[in-house]
Amino acid sequence: MRTYVVVGLGQFGEHVARRLTEAGGEVLAVDLSMERVEAIKDVVVQAVKADCTSEEAMRALGVGKAETAVIALGEEDFEAAVLGTSVLKGLGVKTVVARSSNRQRGKILALAGATRVVYPEAEMGDQLARLLLHTSMQSSTELPNGYALAELRVPERAEGKSLQELRLRQTHGLNVVAIQHRGVVNEPIPEAMLQAGDVLLVAGRGERVAALARLWDSEQ
Repeated sequence: MRTYVVVGLGQFGEHVARRLTEAGGEVLAVDLSMERVEAIKDVVVQAVKADCTSEEAMRALGVGKAETAVIALGEEDFEAAVLGTSVLKGLGVKTVVARSSNRQRGKILALAGATRVVYPEAEMGDQLARLLLHTSMQSSTELPNGYALAELRVPERAEGKSLQELRLRQTHGLNVVAIQHRGVVNEPIPEAMLQAGDVLLVAGRGERVAALARLWDSEQ
């Protein structure tokens, strides 16, 4: 079982802690607010009111045994996020993921020892913009190194065609990961016949995903 420490139980941190637990992870949740600790104590393995900037307190909780820590503190607690990142890294946590709202602060968190810095507000804004720009796109997730994963609605012109006939790999450099038909997700069999309104989960370079979305937007 993978073990995690989540520091900061605002909306973002609580959501992360709950999802990790649902996925089978063992989560230690930490916050200075007893109210927030009480709200999640029955969900995670352990929820504790503690100061993440205190090496003594974190050592007593055994955070060094965790494989991954998430520093989910808000911008008003930026100094605590920096110190907490340094403390957890110093205690032996291999992977420390820190939340930030801008690149400048992200660089400081990285210097403090963050293995990865995430920008949830910016990422959510980018995702919403993509969905608003492309009527054929139901969801989109950016992957490392310029790749993306997206759900695209099949246009009317593709109805009755098979995946093999669409030739998305050959013409757009995209791989079809799954097909959703009437809410049921199926494997992408080459001979599968498509219907308008079906949803394809495609993966590939972000610009190629966007190019296919633009093409299918005009055909919806």
